[in-house]
Amino acid sequence: MPLAAPLALSLFYLTSFAVLGVYLPYFNLYLEDLGFSGLQIGLLSLLLPLSSAIVPTLGGVLADRLGRRRVLIVVSSLLALLSFGLVPGLRTFGAIAAAIAVYAGLRAPALPLVEAYAMEISEAGGPHYGRMRVWGSLAFIAMALGTGPVVGSRGARSAVQLVILLLALNVLSAWLLPRDRVAAPAPAPPSSLRRFVRQPRVVLFLLACALSQASHGPYYVFYSIHLEKSGYPPQAIGLLWGVAVGCEISAMLAMPRVLNRFGTLPTMGASVLLAAVRWWICSASAAPFAMVLAQALHAATYAAFHVAAVTHTHHLFGGLRRSSGQAVYGSATYGVGNVIGMFLSGVLYDRTSMGNLFAGASATALLAGVLIVAAARRDDASGI
Repeated sequence: MPLAAPLALSLFYLTSFAVLGVYLPYFNLYLEDLGFSGLQIGLLSLLLPLSSAIVPTLGGVLADRLGRRRVLIVVSSLLALLSFGLVPGLRTFGAIAAAIAVYAGLRAPALPLVEAYAMEISEAGGPHYGRMRVWGSLAFIAMALGTGPVVGSRGARSAVQLVILLLALNVLSAWLLPRDRVAAPAPAPPSSLRRFVRQPRVVLFLLACALSQASHGPYYVFYSIHLEKSGYPPQAIGLLWGVAVGCEISAMLAMPRVLNRFGTLPTMGASVLLAAVRWWICSASAAPFAMVLAQALHAATYAAFHVAAVTHTHHLFGGLRRSSGQAVYGSATYGVGNVIGMFLSGVLYDRTSMGNLFAGASATALLAGVLIVAAARRDDASGI
């Protein structure tokens, strides 16, 4: 029996990001235990963002055309569980790469569809999107911190087992989502979506989102290594990551007031400006005060930007394309943006200093800001 919609959505965010809270920090340790090279581990790490760049849009279009969003989320979550469940029995790079590629591709459509659900619930008078999404952030940090002692005592294989358990809970949370309305509005045809996405105001918005996320590339790939080489012990590195997520949670809870006062694109513009400041700080100093300040800015560079962008996507794409819109946004931002940022960071890491990498990230964030200003002008011209 489906739960009340806001509770079900919060539960889905909780279980979905709990999976990532174990997978992202600890799965690579399991791969290292299997004897894989750094290049092989890096290639496997890119499978999630690559899938996020390609698959979600297909899922969004299918959901809008069939009017069966919940069914697609359940099927996506179940098949992701079954595919990842093969991993503990595999040992070769090719076999694990195939399993992770299938897992990543099957899992990718679910979250953008849930984002569309959450925005509709919020618009209909339910809790603000940020207050449902914040449960994902809480689950991520709880699992990231809580899994460490388990892996330390039982080995990296325990992280894989924990991911499987959490994926099973994710399937249950998907099943509890509200059922689709029987009389769904007629969806916009794919050709209409393609024409819509090609509009300059949409292109500028999506490019800005991709560049904003790409600017995080050095941070997500090398920040912990940078801290370690700067003399920080593991406990301090974990604490700094905790500062970032704590500020992220606070920002998500405050976003209803922020968006009501400033609007979506101005909030995004301020966020990328603060991102440029954040990466400049990282390029200039690794001192404790500088690092705490930079991590505190995660409240703007991720949380405020993401909530504002999801909200803007919801209104920009309109009622006939809401699932497709969130899928396109997710593909551009967490797919294309992550791939570009992580790939370029990896290519340049051995060729330049971390200071130069973060300086490049700062410039990328400023460029995203220029595109947001241009998108806002296009929106004003079209009456949005």
